[in-house]
Amino acid sequence: MNVNGIGAAGYPAAGYETRRTERNVAGGNFADAINKAATKKETDAFRPESSDEVMQAWDKALAETGINPFPMNRISTALVLHVESGQQGLSSTFLGDSVGFAKSMAEKIIHRLENPLTPAANPDFAGQELIFYKKFLDFLG
Repeated sequence: MNVNGIGAAGYPAAGYETRRTERNVAGGNFADAINKAATKKETDAFRPESSDEVMQAWDKALAETGINPFPMNRISTALVLHVESGQQGLSSTFLGDSVGFAKSMAEKIIHRLENPLTPAANPDFAGQELIFYKKFLDFLG
């Protein structure tokens, strides 16, 4: 039987199986490379944009706490506040362009974490967010 040339003279089915196995192995290597890249990318998945002073405070808070306030598998408090304000998606400039605006946003996030409207779906993550934003606020001055 000849299906799309497989099994035809000069292209035995055994050769097809070998080639398919080779492609699967190569695909696995490709998938491994993507997963490694995704792991690095996840640690810096979302980095807001703001003034240099605000970004220095953000980077210091990230370095000192080791907490990513925007992991890929959680809904952050900042995102919830942003959506509640009626805006579409989380803008990369949610901290504004000044230290004062960033402080205001951090204080809102901290207030929400300390006084949730409903119990946190993931209390461990909420605790990590609280630690991060308090440290961020400290570094803002």
